[in-house]
Amino acid sequence: MYSVDFSKQAQKFFNGLSDKDAKIIAEKIESMRGNPFRFLKRLKGSKLWRLRVLKYRVIVDVVVSGHKIVVLTIGFRKNVYEK
Repeated sequence: MYSVDFSKQAQKFFNGLSDKDAKIIAEKIESMRGNPFRFLKRLKGSKLWRLRVLKYRVIVDVVVSGHKIVVLTIGFRKNVYEK
């Protein structure tokens, strides 16, 4: 089972979401703790992964050796991929 950590930026965005959207995102993140690669898709040219939830994208880094999922960014599709 993987543990989940949020970056400050991701936590701030998550806290600002409506209760309904936050609950759906939290359930999706919780469901991927067993086998995260079942739900994730690799970002091209990067070691990061993305998770699609509603109109949001969750950008994560998976540390396999430490069994940890680090949520780096949560945002709308049009903004989240900008560097």
